[in-house]
Amino acid sequence: MVRTARAVTVGTIAALLVGVFAFAAGWVLARASGPTPVDHLLIGLGNLGVRQATPADVREDFSVFWQVWDLVEAEFYREQPLDQQALVYGAIRGMLGSLDDEYTTFQEPDIAAQSRESMQGKFEGIGAYLRLQDGEIAIDRPFPESPAERAGLLPGDVIVAVDGQHLVPLVAGLDDAEATARAATLIRGPKGTVVTLTLRRPPATATFEVAITRDEVPLISVNAEMLDGGVAYIQITEFKATTTQLLDEAIREIAPQRPRSLVLDLRNNPGGFLTTAQEVLGRFYDGVALYEEENGGIVKELRTIAAPADVRLYDVPMVVLINGGSASAAEIVAGALRDRRPNTSLLGEKSFGKGSVQNIHQLRDGSSARITIAHWFTPNRQEIHRIGIVPQYEVPASEDPQYAVPCVAEREPPDGQATCSDAQLAWGLRLLAGQVPPQPPSTGSAPSSAVRPAAA
Repeated sequence: MVRTARAVTVGTIAALLVGVFAFAAGWVLARASGPTPVDHLLIGLGNLGVRQATPADVREDFSVFWQVWDLVEAEFYREQPLDQQALVYGAIRGMLGSLDDEYTTFQEPDIAAQSRESMQGKFEGIGAYLRLQDGEIAIDRPFPESPAERAGLLPGDVIVAVDGQHLVPLVAGLDDAEATARAATLIRGPKGTVVTLTLRRPPATATFEVAITRDEVPLISVNAEMLDGGVAYIQITEFKATTTQLLDEAIREIAPQRPRSLVLDLRNNPGGFLTTAQEVLGRFYDGVALYEEENGGIVKELRTIAAPADVRLYDVPMVVLINGGSASAAEIVAGALRDRRPNTSLLGEKSFGKGSVQNIHQLRDGSSARITIAHWFTPNRQEIHRIGIVPQYEVPASEDPQYAVPCVAEREPPDGQATCSDAQLAWGLRLLAGQVPPQPPSTGSAPSSAVRPAAA
């Protein structure tokens, strides 16, 4: 009996082994002509845990997604292993892109970290704006007194490589914003560390290297000065976390000089924090700042955020300059000042037309998702989204010498001239002096982008 049982056991094991070998041999032969159902089964089992985590109410909808995922893993031809993280990020972008809202977007961890850092009003790097130029990354301009300026970098310098990594392959196929952000990620780094840039200075073709020690670089979003005739000039370039503090400092310098009027320059301001916009408005009047319409038609009234008494400029006549690069929070401020502040006029060109509000969510891996949560309206209930604000006085941009003005903010006069020229600022000053600019035919045009150059 014992011998018989052992014989049966041995025979069973041998049969199983033969079956396994036969199955394996058949699988190998079958795979020679392509993936088999077994491949799909094994891949599906490997992702079973993730599939079970899909909420039950959408599990059926996601079955097609997982079916395609399995097909890609089993069949897609590749010489290197699939980058599953890239597949996930691509799927997220596709999901958000299907919402048909250009402001509901996804950022990978390095770009998201760069955005968060910049919006805090300072970052650590070399201090230079970048631009994409004929497929290459170039210096748009260095920040004043920055490591980049001290190292002798000039506008137009082409950055060939960063610490030996060539940039052209890195930015190939990307749009301007993505390309400059990718390059800035390499150039930025902790204060006190050194980055080596390989540069080319056109028209020369030779390259040279510059080693720059990174430092903390403040992003100055407010420029202010007194002009002739008692006119205060204040430029706000973006609504960052530090903008309100910088504005208060500027007003405390200007207020003792008793300005008779004010030019608020919001041209090319792409926006920023909504709360900062409410704080800025609180320096110029007290009241409704905007209305927000959320899902379900719920409308919320948002008011200005009160300012200390010594930084209030409630009664000073004001001209607000806007153009096609004035977007989002800049449009909130311009529209609110027009609707609620007495003795205030808008001058320039139609604004960009971004009237939506985004929540920015930091995800578990450091990436971020920007989700549109509402549309906003001016205090007079005017919608701005994809419409823009048309100023009362439309003045096209021009640098004709007849529009000579002081060189404000970071502007410098052209070669051979002693002053700057700016038709919109010139007519703003004339309007405050009682002259009314002629009204040209409205073209209704606006630039296609309100994105500022990336800072490195």
